[in-house]
Parts: sequence; C-alpha cells; structure tokens
Amino acid sequence: MKSNWLLSSLLILLLVITAALTISSRMWMLQAHRELKQEEKNRYDLLEKEQELRVELVARTDLNTVERRARDELGMRSPHPNQWYVVQP
Repeated sequence: MKSNWLLSSLLILLLVITAALTISSRMWMLQAHRELKQEEKNRYDLLEKEQELRVELVARTDLNTVERRARDELGMRSPHPNQWYVVQP
C-alpha cells in the first residue's frame, strides 16, 4: 500500500513538473514571438524611412532647391568675392 502511494506521488510530481515546463516553454515562445513581431515592425518602419530619405536625396540634388533652402531656412549667403581664395595643390 505504501509503495502504491509513493508511486502515485511520484507520477503526480512528474506530471506537475511536465505541465510547468510545458507552460513556461509556451510563455517563452509567446514572448519571443512578441519580440520578433516588434523587430519586424521596426525593420518595416526603417525600410519605409530609408525609402523616404532616398526620395528626399533625389529631390535635394537639384541645386536650386538646395540653394533656396540654404538661403531661406538656414540664413546662408554666398561669400563676398574678396573672401574667396584659391587653393593650389
């Protein structure tokens, strides 16, 4: 009778440990899935931002736009002619 009780206790303990490991591994998997989804979203956002910057770069290679923005937004002016100097190699 006593060995029957001991065997039952060990089986129940094994079942509880197995259930705990199953649940914890499932929780780890869900956490990893959440992190992966967040990283995928971040990657998508970065790719979208990169595309926007590429379009902006193409638009900014127009020298008139660059000069107008430098003048209007940054307050830059061209240097006075006697401020120029020639650099010779």
